[in-house]
Amino acid sequence: MQTPDPLTALNRLFAQALLRLGDTGEIDAACRLAAQGWSLLRHHQPKEAERLNGVMHNLTHPRRHGRKESPPGEGTVSSTPTPKEAHS
Repeated sequence: MQTPDPLTALNRLFAQALLRLGDTGEIDAACRLAAQGWSLLRHHQPKEAERLNGVMHNLTHPRRHGRKESPPGEGTVSSTPTPKEAHS
């Protein structure tokens, strides 16, 4: 049986802790820490850096916070008047 790489194991614990921090509402702090970790790992441990990138995406995803994403086009302002607006 092979012993897990300590960096990989530690990074998994770090990722779990960041997600729990995000669960408490500290999303900005968790994202800042994840970004710092990503920056440290990106050149020499790209797989582990990618794990932290995934954490940042998870932390900022609207579904994580119970918000629904707007369908495409909803919530955008159109400069073209609707037929009713054109005649008023």
